[in-house]
Amino acid sequence: MDQRRNGAVNAVGTAPGLSAPFPVAADPLAPASAAGGNPELDRLALMQLDRHGEPVWSPARSEGAQLLWGQDMTGPEEAAWMIDSVRSFGLNPAKSVLDLSAGLGGTARALVESCDTWVTGLEPSPLLAKLAMDRSKALGLSKKAPIAHYDPEHFNQAGSFDLVMADRIVHRVRDKDLFLDRLGDCVKPKGGIALFDYVIDGAPGSWDAWSAWRDEEPMEVYPWTATRMADELTQRNLDLRISEDLTQLHRRHIIDRVRKLADTLAAAVPTAPVLAALKRELALWWARLRVLGSGLRFVRYVAMKPA
Repeated sequence: MDQRRNGAVNAVGTAPGLSAPFPVAADPLAPASAAGGNPELDRLALMQLDRHGEPVWSPARSEGAQLLWGQDMTGPEEAAWMIDSVRSFGLNPAKSVLDLSAGLGGTARALVESCDTWVTGLEPSPLLAKLAMDRSKALGLSKKAPIAHYDPEHFNQAGSFDLVMADRIVHRVRDKDLFLDRLGDCVKPKGGIALFDYVIDGAPGSWDAWSAWRDEEPMEVYPWTATRMADELTQRNLDLRISEDLTQLHRRHIIDRVRKLADTLAAAVPTAPVLAALKRELALWWARLRVLGSGLRFVRYVAMKPA
């Protein structure tokens, strides 16, 4: 990583914090609905608390995440990359998609615009679900890309879809058996599943780094091994077509976005609450980077449901 960049990059390269001040400017990436002082958004943020009693997602964190990952995104895999990853499913106006990791709805809306398909988005964070739906409404996509809140631990069938996709959801679910059962129920015959998730890969290279990662995660995580994930999909009468290790690509996506952060902040600098949330976001992803490829892998699973 280029350590000549400003403190935002140095934070990920050397320590889980930011060491340099940012210049002051407006933030063009933040959704208007996420601006501070909204009682409804504050109430929704308090509906999902982390292990320390703080909101998992706040309006400030949603803005900080977009500074790091791009508008309407909450993670390193860009919408265009996600679209390419599911292109083999042949999405079109006659097909439908269930996105179980909708976030701010960036991928769902990109699928609608690229494939003219119908996407139902579900999101574990009540706050992100609200912001995402507001964004879909503002763009005239409330019918083709609706976003709603759900609880993965009590996931009920949400309909019948040609494709069900989830990015980094399964490892956070305690009752994976129920979750995968319900997920399979949502897939039409001849439909598909695309899962992107963290799985255990042998013993950690550093138990200290592993413990630091687990402590940094806002919520408890329960990753399976790669083999067990594959076996569980197969046991549900799903035809597992792809089990692909994307760890190094995932690491590159993260590092590339962090490197771009300095340029982003040269034109758009967060307020103090957003800055604090951005520091927290960087600390979380630094902890993940330390174990990715050293005990933890990022794997793509593609499975089909028989006719």
